[in-house]
Amino acid sequence: MAESQLLCMEDGLMPTAVPESRPQFYYSEQHRAALERLITGGDGAFKSLLKDENGQDFLSAREITAITSSFVKYKTDEENGGASAGQDKRDDAGSLHSTYWPQMSDTEVPPLDIGWPSSGLFKGVTRVAVHTHPPKDNGPHIKEVVRKLIQESSKVVAIVMDLLTDLQILRDLFEASKRGVPIYIVLDEPGAPHFLDMCNRLQVGARDLQNIRTRTVKGIGLNLSVGRIPGNVQSKYMLIDGDKVMFGTYSFSWSSSRMDRNMITVMSGQVVDFYDNDFRELYAISDKLDLFKQFHMTKPQTGTLSRAAVPKRPAAATSRFQVNLGDVTRGDGKVPAHKYHNPKYLLALGQIPGPTEPLQDFFNKMEPPDPETEQELENPTEELENLTPDPSPPEKKKSKKLKLSFKSKRGKKDKKSDEVIEENPANPSDEASKHTLTRDETQDSLKKKNTECMCVIA
Repeated sequence: MAESQLLCMEDGLMPTAVPESRPQFYYSEQHRAALERLITGGDGAFKSLLKDENGQDFLSAREITAITSSFVKYKTDEENGGASAGQDKRDDAGSLHSTYWPQMSDTEVPPLDIGWPSSGLFKGVTRVAVHTHPPKDNGPHIKEVVRKLIQESSKVVAIVMDLLTDLQILRDLFEASKRGVPIYIVLDEPGAPHFLDMCNRLQVGARDLQNIRTRTVKGIGLNLSVGRIPGNVQSKYMLIDGDKVMFGTYSFSWSSSRMDRNMITVMSGQVVDFYDNDFRELYAISDKLDLFKQFHMTKPQTGTLSRAAVPKRPAAATSRFQVNLGDVTRGDGKVPAHKYHNPKYLLALGQIPGPTEPLQDFFNKMEPPDPETEQELENPTEELENLTPDPSPPEKKKSKKLKLSFKSKRGKKDKKSDEVIEENPANPSDEASKHTLTRDETQDSLKKKNTECMCVIA
């Protein structure tokens, strides 16, 4: 309904008439009254009314023929099968029919159930290619362009067309359906019987129609007091994979591709979003055309995907480098012993019971290393050849004595000379200690022993 018609329905508001000379002129009450006179009285009554009101004849002979032949009269209660007894009683009582103005549609919006590419993303700069029939500049035929777009499709093909009867294009659509490409077709309602006739000639099967959804849509039309004048769908475009669109005057019929002059435009880029939204709107207001029902076929059952069984997570981590924190918090997890000696795990886990000693006792026993014991000895290679430390028991790891074993070169059995070297970190300058040898004396004695003894490596 036009905006001017909606304004007329407001209480106490009468918009000003828009003259025909202004571009905003769209609706005229004089035209509406003339159309009703045309429907009820014929062409003569129509022209006489325009003459009496000093109006111009705004319909061509072709339009008059099309309107009178397509006019649909409103159905009464008797034509709908009769009213109920209660309604007859209410009508006899003089009650008026209530008017229903729904805020939302009574029917659900048909879903694009076989797939639709996501939109809303930037598709790049708009690019345009124009093709004509007959071709210009040695360009391809418009039918070749359309067929190539269908054959190269991989995501979706969506068509809005007034007439779809070309056998080659229909075969390409069915082949794309077999490949798993979703095919959506919205046809003008008067062109639907011709589409069904051509599909019947091709002897389509259930496999051909599995990924095809077909619906019909009507034009805007014009509602009168005595009936309705239907309109037609003149939009002719095709969406490919959500990133290309073909539109123009070309109808998918043999005569349109051979005998008519046509022009099509193939575009890609951000402008495709407009056609994407327009197709969804037309699909939402369209009526279902069940091809399986039309051709008396049974729709194949599509198996549902069952969720794969996922194994349960183990109670505790099996790797020595992993700890299941969720299980540790419950107190039933075991933490590897080596992680108690790593600061990052101590900070993460805190006081958690484990197989080792408590953490506080462990911290209390830790002592800083002696810096003098970490000093490197002079001539390390020479001393490594001469010195062989005996393995000491674990409880004496902190001892600062170095035990050396020497064996005489003369081959005396079980004769060993043991010398003990001590370093006093408490008072290094104390020379009065009789049990302490300086570093120089230790080196001199080692050189003397080297000439007489041979180091025994245990």
